[in-house]
Amino acid sequence: MGNGPPERSGVQTEWILGLDIGGSGSRAALQRLDAPDGEPPLIITGVRIEVGADGIALPAILASLLPPALHAVAGHGGQLRAAAVGMSGLLSLTAGSDDAHRTLRARLGPIPTALASDAVTSLVGGLGLGGGAVVSAGTGVVGLGTDFSHCWHRVDGWGHVLGDLGSGSWIGTAGLQAALAAHDGRPGGSKALLACLIERWGAPEELPRKIYTRDDRAGVLAAFAKDVAGAAHTGDAVAAGIWTRAGALLADNLAAALGPGIPPRATYTGGLFDAGPLLLEPLAARFRAVRPDAELRAPLGGSLDGALTLARELLRAPSTFPDQEPYLTSRRVNQ
Repeated sequence: MGNGPPERSGVQTEWILGLDIGGSGSRAALQRLDAPDGEPPLIITGVRIEVGADGIALPAILASLLPPALHAVAGHGGQLRAAAVGMSGLLSLTAGSDDAHRTLRARLGPIPTALASDAVTSLVGGLGLGGGAVVSAGTGVVGLGTDFSHCWHRVDGWGHVLGDLGSGSWIGTAGLQAALAAHDGRPGGSKALLACLIERWGAPEELPRKIYTRDDRAGVLAAFAKDVAGAAHTGDAVAAGIWTRAGALLADNLAAALGPGIPPRATYTGGLFDAGPLLLEPLAARFRAVRPDAELRAPLGGSLDGALTLARELLRAPSTFPDQEPYLTSRRVNQ
């Protein structure tokens, strides 16, 4: 957790809380309502999402984030006024927004809360509340386009078996398939990726057991995306082609998310974009080709920034807050 702002004697500070809950970890950010521009929030880290037979166990994740957050607020003599959560898997792997809001209320007390898909908080963090589209790419991928009023359109987010095209798990899978093609002597293989496979996992014959038996196999597959990037940077054409195809798939995701009525601007977020030009250049080229009328912008911020923005909006304009089940829901104090 970072250092807090200076305490002000005799003055009770008011705080907002943003949470970003994801597959690689969870974070909370605390910010004073009157914080000057540029003052960083307090950051708290928590556990990652784990999916069981009943979906995502939200209480366990909140237990790693909320007690230290509330302790920090109390330590500064403050009061928590609103909270917003951006959550991966909200649309398909939870018991629903009502249950999640009850869980938040039980831990935070009667304050306004917002619960959103991480695609929503990523869009708000990247473009603000004016609408547009975002593609969020890490282990998985999901796109969202909205005007924050009547038009809401999700793209992909189907998981690594059914979709997540262009994601880290998709890139890792494509890289392993190219490696195994080289091992078999089939067309389209990459000896460089085969060498990476052997270095990471040993004999190719052992790979199915090491992949299929893992509960976190999407993450295991996505980890190989780093090897695919390394091979591309050293000149392997097959590996470079995988990243080029991933960029095109993510551009197609954004183009599909920009449906009728949605402002023609788009952005991107997620750890996969740490690959830089390897991914961004083919994404931008494909996006210009399929949506020449739309603007692709670098993101202003990320999902955690979007969660803080939503928490602030809950207090600023509660009557016009853009509720839209299941993407974004809110609960007021009297609900």
